[in-house]
Amino acid sequence: MALTNEARQELIRTAQLFADEIRPVLSEQRGDRTEQARTTYAAFARSGYHALLIPQQYGGSGLDYTSAGMVYETLSYHLPGALHGPITTAHCVEMVKSSYQDALKDSYLSPIARKGLAVGFCLTEETAGSDIAAITTTATKTDKGYVLNGKKSIVINHAIASFLIVFATISPERGRAGINAFVVDPQSPGVNLSEPYGISGFTGSVMGEVTLDNVPIGKDCLLGEEGSGYFLLMETLDKGRPLVAASCTGSAHRVFDLVVSYTKQRHQFGRDLFSFQGVSLPLAEYATRLHASRLLYLDALERIDAGQSFSMEASMAKLHAGQTLAEIASFGMDILGYRGIVEASVIQQAYQDAQLMKSIDGTGTVQKMVIASQL
Repeated sequence: MALTNEARQELIRTAQLFADEIRPVLSEQRGDRTEQARTTYAAFARSGYHALLIPQQYGGSGLDYTSAGMVYETLSYHLPGALHGPITTAHCVEMVKSSYQDALKDSYLSPIARKGLAVGFCLTEETAGSDIAAITTTATKTDKGYVLNGKKSIVINHAIASFLIVFATISPERGRAGINAFVVDPQSPGVNLSEPYGISGFTGSVMGEVTLDNVPIGKDCLLGEEGSGYFLLMETLDKGRPLVAASCTGSAHRVFDLVVSYTKQRHQFGRDLFSFQGVSLPLAEYATRLHASRLLYLDALERIDAGQSFSMEASMAKLHAGQTLAEIASFGMDILGYRGIVEASVIQQAYQDAQLMKSIDGTGTVQKMVIASQL
């Protein structure tokens, strides 16, 4: 059930207060990236922000999608770069919910919500990104279940996850019809985690590779029916895209506000930078794009809540918001000049994050392909 506007505004105020409370803690983090990610994730989990879409009966907030998106935008505005871990868990939660298996919901949704657990999303491989059917990780059937073999890259939460959702194929010759999703315990024999990627951006999260070497799992670890993995994935990505768009919108809005403030204070040639049309007119365009990004992600989420078709709208939201974040952050870096290189800043962080955010849940080209397929 959708919340009232008053209830949503209260959620936003609560998220703002939460951000004010934990910002000093997160800004002081140094050293080991995995521990930083664990501390950041735990802070969100203590306030339930990792479980916004988990039904209340399992210990989650049970929010409608529109309300969750508004919270994600607020958190990403006040804590840019810190929300990737909880959003990844939210994607995995949608996989479990979409499987329509009550036993799995009891086994996983409840501990995720009540114990503040993180989940890793193991989909991408070196040779399988946008082309999901090219997955080479295999699931060989046995009398007791399956044995997994393969290697996954770009796994957010990999080193802090209590569960992994792994995509593998039972029948490679069947293409996408052979793909399945499995819940895997990262402590299982044969599961190996790489060192965290030493990447710029995504400083509030940890990302790396997961190798599966003859990993035995039970039959009850299969999500949905055999052969349903591709369709579960598509439903999950469709629902995840406007949530990622909400996060992009929040980060982009923060950068926009910082750039506007900076250009009104910074003087060159006897005038503030904002007074130059080469600065103010692009900012006018970005203000328009920000407003459009917000309307697009809200439209997609409202359609999900209403039970209407939403695939095209979800891709439109993700495409537009991802591009907007990247362009505003790039413009901000241009305005900062050398400061954008030699000084750590929210704008620099957003610029680095934007390059990765554009690819989450599918690149811009993938989004255009989805949109074109609905025309």
